[in-house]
Amino acid sequence: MADEVVVLSTWASMFGKRVEIAVAEKGVEYEYKEEDLANKSPLLLKTNPIHKKIPVLIHNGKPVCESLIIVQYIDEVWKEKKQLLPSDAYERAQARFWADYVDKKMYDAGRKVWTTKGEEQEVAKKEYIDILKVLEGALGDKPYFGGEEFGFVDVALIPFYSWFYAYETCGNFSIEAECPKLVAWGKSDVLQIQTPKLHINKYQSTHLKFLIALAFLSSNIKMGGDEIVLMNGWFSPFGARVRIALAEKGVTEYELKEEDLFNKSPLLLERNPVHKKVPVLIHNGKTVCESLTIVQYIDEVWKGKSPLLPSDPYQRSVARFWADFVDKKVYDTMKRITRTKGEDQERAKKELLEIFKLLEGELGDKPYFGGDEFGLVDIALVPFYSRFYAVETFGKFSIEAESPKLVAWAQRCMEKESVSNSLPDSKKVYEFVLYVNKKLGIE
Repeated sequence: MADEVVVLSTWASMFGKRVEIAVAEKGVEYEYKEEDLANKSPLLLKTNPIHKKIPVLIHNGKPVCESLIIVQYIDEVWKEKKQLLPSDAYERAQARFWADYVDKKMYDAGRKVWTTKGEEQEVAKKEYIDILKVLEGALGDKPYFGGEEFGFVDVALIPFYSWFYAYETCGNFSIEAECPKLVAWGKSDVLQIQTPKLHINKYQSTHLKFLIALAFLSSNIKMGGDEIVLMNGWFSPFGARVRIALAEKGVTEYELKEEDLFNKSPLLLERNPVHKKVPVLIHNGKTVCESLTIVQYIDEVWKGKSPLLPSDPYQRSVARFWADFVDKKVYDTMKRITRTKGEDQERAKKELLEIFKLLEGELGDKPYFGGDEFGLVDIALVPFYSRFYAVETFGKFSIEAESPKLVAWAQRCMEKESVSNSLPDSKKVYEFVLYVNKKLGIE
């Protein structure tokens, strides 16, 4: 039976264009439904009840949300056509890192350019150009971000190219004058819109079969004598994710380098020059940054034990959605509770409990988020359990009283040595939050 594919999007959305590009690259026939974001359709609200945003891909009745998750899902389901992510695990990690960088930086920075004026706009223009220059550095002299083939990072970034004119006009500046290589990359991939479908000029690699064969051979060679370094801060929930993932895979032989984030080491600044943050995993000299990217890298490199992501592409997309939800919501909301007072703190408490209610709903009566097996979403969320005491103490409320299933899940996770050995003591975390607040002048 032929696949039934529906894309919910709107013509102006760069995030929706990513999905259209990906399905076009794969040669997938689909129905396009234009959404009015001022009057969202019942179908959109039903298929994306969490964020209530486009794009949504509906594949044989199953919804997949969040543009980069959708693109990965498309790449994994329609494997017979050109792959958007590299076959090599390290190169995949790099592609995910840069796509994530685009996701976190480009839209908000660009929006500031056309919604502000005066000094505020000048600051926004500088910030935007700085982001583009970082991306230009990642592109280098390659035709595409991944090398000879149009791929995942190109799909993530190219839709923003159609907004360059608007930014330049509103900001009265020239992106090409500042970032000529990036604009040349964009011009070489100008998207030709035909009805709602998109087609891209493709650069054909004469060495593709050789590269795939080489990557296949490399992935099947038994790895021995791996040199693994983890740069972390003991208090970091993001670093704890990596420690848990390594422990789940039985990778115990690695060097742990403790970082003082008030006095960052030259090695951290060298290895993560983009974000300058922990955690950083260095595997046989290669650097992988951003905790969820690292966890997926670990899962793909050490395949022999305890898979952290499901084998089914749809279930993988669901796991990535909820891990991404945790990434975007939990930490910042917790931080607001420990750093604000009065009405601001009350709003943050209400928001956190609403987030936890949604997570409880997804957990349901399952032992873990993925079912019977501990996996990606559990690893993404459980490190924050060690912060519950600090958050409750500052906010003067009980998380367990409001979200008993979530607390029971966390306690179940703590029975695993991979978790209990990776998380710091809750009281120690509370004392550290007090120390940081004092250092920042927050009483």
